[in-house]
Amino acid sequence: MTRRHGVLVGYDGSECGDLALDWAAEEAVLRGLPLTISHVWQIVYPGFVVLPITTLSDAAESVTQTAAERISGAHPGLEVRKLVESGSPAYSLIEHARDAELTVVGSEGAGTVRKALIGSVSAQVTSHAPGVVTVVRSTTGEGTGPYSGRIVVGVDGSSAADEALRVAFEEAHLRRAGLTVLCVCPDGAAVRDTPFIDDRVLRELARERFERSVESWQTKYAEAQVEKVFLEGDPVTELITATEGARLLVVGSRGAGGIRSMLLGSVSSAAVRHALCSVTVVHPSED
Repeated sequence: MTRRHGVLVGYDGSECGDLALDWAAEEAVLRGLPLTISHVWQIVYPGFVVLPITTLSDAAESVTQTAAERISGAHPGLEVRKLVESGSPAYSLIEHARDAELTVVGSEGAGTVRKALIGSVSAQVTSHAPGVVTVVRSTTGEGTGPYSGRIVVGVDGSSAADEALRVAFEEAHLRRAGLTVLCVCPDGAAVRDTPFIDDRVLRELARERFERSVESWQTKYAEAQVEKVFLEGDPVTELITATEGARLLVVGSRGAGGIRSMLLGSVSSAAVRHALCSVTVVHPSED
């Protein structure tokens, strides 16, 4: 059953917010889902607000209505919903993400103070929101990188990585884009001197498992143009390098319940902060 918010996007009226809104609208059209525009207004510094609360509320409604009208005009037939609230933007998006197929946020807001605030919102949402979260950056998917215009997904053999593979294959299918599946095997320095362990054998086992994991999804998406890349090196460095010119990076977040399920792993966290393209983080399902 489709979750009631469909594609949920956090919108603040900034240029980056518009980019996130356009991305979310495109995703909603591709997926045949409604688009829910979430605008959460707040009093940043209590006691220093000159405007009446009703004025702030009316301004929030106006900003959201303008955004909804723009998207409706650009995508006739798309069901556009508004969700205007007061409070914490991050908390609101995290709560509503439980009832969304996809949650979309911008990477920053408008102005020096707001950039810090909205940047914090995107970090909190990608860390704590359930399901699939995309952080949109102002890139076109064109450039001189090795995977220019492609969707890149980082995998490491974990269950979280398999979920990321599922989402990446779906995105490549919906957007008719090429897909690069990247596995970076850390160098063997850590095990090279360990008795009875051959790091070359471990790498070959890792490569075989990597190949099998990708092939299982290729059978479901036979039309996908898939490139498999198996490297040795630093996972964070190689993953960030791969995002130059890429259309989208997809990563899984580690977690097996409790606190761990609400925290990003070091690789996915670095990807959200430093990737040169938009990033989709796939969290473990709560179902």
